[in-house]
Amino acid sequence: MLNSPFEFTEFVELATMIGVAGAGLYILNYFLLQIGIVRGNGVLYPVLVIVAATCVLISMVEEFNLAGSIIQMAYIAISVIGLLRGYLSRHLIRFSAAERQFISHHLGSLKPHHARKLLNTASVQEFAKGDILIEEAKTTDFLSYVLSGRTTILQNGQVINICGSDETLGELTFGLGLPATATVIASEPTTCLVFDNFRLSRLLRHNRHIDDALKAAHFRHARQKLLSSNKHTLRAQKQPVAA
Repeated sequence: MLNSPFEFTEFVELATMIGVAGAGLYILNYFLLQIGIVRGNGVLYPVLVIVAATCVLISMVEEFNLAGSIIQMAYIAISVIGLLRGYLSRHLIRFSAAERQFISHHLGSLKPHHARKLLNTASVQEFAKGDILIEEAKTTDFLSYVLSGRTTILQNGQVINICGSDETLGELTFGLGLPATATVIASEPTTCLVFDNFRLSRLLRHNRHIDDALKAAHFRHARQKLLSSNKHTLRAQKQPVAA
């Protein structure tokens, strides 16, 4: 019995230290959020909030505070909801075979829920042999990804490239309001994932992560397409000489 007051005092001191640690964790978490090390929609931020709130709740055992307890429990509940939402968005989102093909080739680094938002602006369309997908010198916001088939790229009436599946069409002028730099014709039955200009433009204006990922994919693809076009032009120039 004589040791009880001493033990209780130690418990209070420990609870107070835990509360101070929780307050420090709150401050650290918010600081890391502001300098960009953690993200509000990531996993680390809500986990740290849960730990900090739990520490502060423990510190209230000796001197209960209803308002403070409600705040801490609300932080914990909201953070758990956020973690659950993130888990469901990562594991319950489904993609069609065509959508998975597009993601694997161009947007592998994009989170599933962002990829889902992007692909909600697109639809699968079929093109017959000879159909013109893009016409040179005409302003267009046509943007598509070739799932299967083959297209011919012409500039000033001359073939400059042949594109097969897993190629992107229209990425150089999409959203710029500029005339197309070349004509694209389906040289055989072709299936494309075609993006709706209005819906995609609105999505990109409001979601920087998707916009950055799509621009990076377009840059990589445009570079590859330019190299392929140069090789095609060199082969075409050498053919008359060989004959």
